[in-house]
Amino acid sequence: MSGKDSIDIKATADLVENESTAKRKQEAASIENQQKEAAKKAEEAREEAKRKEQERLEKELAEKKAREEQRAKEAAAAKEAEEARLAAAKQKEELIGAGLALAGTALAGTAGKKNSGGFWKGLLLGIIIGALGFWLLMPRQTAPAEPAPTPVPVEDADVTIDNDGFLGYTAADFQNAVLGAASEHQELIVMEQPLSIATTITKAGLGNLPIFAKMKDVTYYGTGVYTVDLSGMDASRILVDEETCTVTVKIPHTVLQYVNPELSRTEFEDTEKGLLAFGDIKLTAEETNQLEQSVYDAMKERLDSEDLYAEADRFAKLKTWEIFQPLVTAVSPMYKVEMEFID
Repeated sequence: MSGKDSIDIKATADLVENESTAKRKQEAASIENQQKEAAKKAEEAREEAKRKEQERLEKELAEKKAREEQRAKEAAAAKEAEEARLAAAKQKEELIGAGLALAGTALAGTAGKKNSGGFWKGLLLGIIIGALGFWLLMPRQTAPAEPAPTPVPVEDADVTIDNDGFLGYTAADFQNAVLGAASEHQELIVMEQPLSIATTITKAGLGNLPIFAKMKDVTYYGTGVYTVDLSGMDASRILVDEETCTVTVKIPHTVLQYVNPELSRTEFEDTEKGLLAFGDIKLTAEETNQLEQSVYDAMKERLDSEDLYAEADRFAKLKTWEIFQPLVTAVSPMYKVEMEFID
């Protein structure tokens, strides 16, 4: 430092635990409890669906067995009736044939009484007439055609679960629900982190001698705001796993959207003065800008740290889950939502 107007500014930002951060922790705990409850309900819904599906399959199998038994009884009855019909027809034919043969024999006997030589002719004629009558009157029998196989109704085929999409739903159903909500939260604020910035302003006096120096401690306050960008959400980021009944939504990592110094809350300590220093510290416009920039840089440095980004990412998952899970549940109570980051 040189010159009576030179100043030195040291600013260090630190996290603040206040009502806002306490509320944030409570919200996180509440959402985590909701996640556990939602996972439990989804599991119960899947078990209930499995139970109902098993009941449906057992009912269909029982109905199929009953239909098969009924068809077997009907086939046996039809076969028995056909055999009885054929036996009756055969007996009738034999009676008719015997009657005609007797008629022919009688005719031959009559002819034999008139002429002994004609007996044999009459006998032969009677046999011929009897045989001809039997042949004419006998019903023509053809080999019975093989009965056409009874068509098996579709429901009698091997029973399988009719999984139209995901048990009645498609991936698009879940994707549309998530995309609709994402369109309403383009830049979702997931965390606001309050800070205090301890600042020491030292202004040198004449000749940079300590007896002319002045020093003041000032505490500034500010907030860093973290957001997650949902404006680029599309169907490719929404994956539906039918096997585990899980909808996975991929989101980008959080960003520090802006740093907001709250100058109205600034706290000033008394000025410490050298032995020959008088009055308070007065800053020029340039020095005021330098001070404000130092405060901003200190806030930015602290807010840009890995621990806060990790905390903001945690809240990004929780808050987006809180938005999407009810919508997915509305489509199917068996499905749960899991949040992942794109990279």
